[in-house]
Amino acid sequence: MKLRVANLQDIPTLVQFGHAFMQESPHYQRRKYDQKQAENHFKQVLKTGALFVVEQGNLICGGFAGGTGIDWFNGEKIAFDYVMYVKPEYRKTRCAYLLVQAFLNWAQIIGADRVQCGTTTGIESRGCIRLYQHFGLSEYGTLLDMELHP
Repeated sequence: MKLRVANLQDIPTLVQFGHAFMQESPHYQRRKYDQKQAENHFKQVLKTGALFVVEQGNLICGGFAGGTGIDWFNGEKIAFDYVMYVKPEYRKTRCAYLLVQAFLNWAQIIGADRVQCGTTTGIESRGCIRLYQHFGLSEYGTLLDMELHP
């Protein structure tokens, strides 16, 4: 397996991964997936954030998109995940490990003060939490969600 920084040619695959992510997740499958919006988002992340893929041969088996923000109460720079997706057949491999490791390295390089990652998909959540904890992240907080209808 080989990790690399994503490029424009990877965007269609990442958009497909986004669609697969949405269909697989019990928490997201009823939500609209706009492929053009996802494409534009990944293009923006290429310019301002972290976008990594892992390949097995010539096949992309996983991707990670992250960005940065500023904490509202102290101005610290926070590196955070937008999404990590690993194809099901690669979930018990080093793919996710390589993606998280690359993101954390990127966070250090850009001078982030803090890293925040989460899992809201309902897909392999315990395994994802264990992976993040392996790298030193601590579990805390709860996310609540509600759809509003106009």
